[in-house]
Amino acid sequence: MKLYELTEQYKNIAELLDNPEFTENEDVLTALQSVQDDFDHKVQQIVFLAKNIESEIDPIDQEIKRLQAMKKAKANSVDNLKGYLKHNLQTTGIHKVDCGLFKVAYRESAQSAVEIDEDLFLANNTSEDFVTVKITPNKTAIKQALKDGVEIPGAVLVDSQVLTIR
Repeated sequence: MKLYELTEQYKNIAELLDNPEFTENEDVLTALQSVQDDFDHKVQQIVFLAKNIESEIDPIDQEIKRLQAMKKAKANSVDNLKGYLKHNLQTTGIHKVDCGLFKVAYRESAQSAVEIDEDLFLANNTSEDFVTVKITPNKTAIKQALKDGVEIPGAVLVDSQVLTIR
């Protein structure tokens, strides 16, 4: 039986116990205990399933890291090969190569990129023309202010439910 079905049965039997006629009825109490036992067992099974799935997360994270490292190594290899090709085209003065499947071209672009030493730049330049600032809400400060009774438009304290599995 599914957990939601057991939940429904439990609610139905509990409603019967609200009726004074069934409050002391042994069959109703036995049925409630039986559903409670089944409910507890189903909860345990769901926790086992959750723990089993949870145990798969760490190996997946490790595999993601391994694949990301492999991806980075491949990207670095591509960058190194392109740099090698660029260097040799530059050295020979050859600007275009048509090799059948691919066409390779090399050109120099004057002043097309900016190289910035961020620490030095930011220490000497605060003009809004040269820097951007992203403003984000400080949720910790907002929460404390709301708890202290300050009204903040667009922010409210909300209740949350927490499931703990130990």
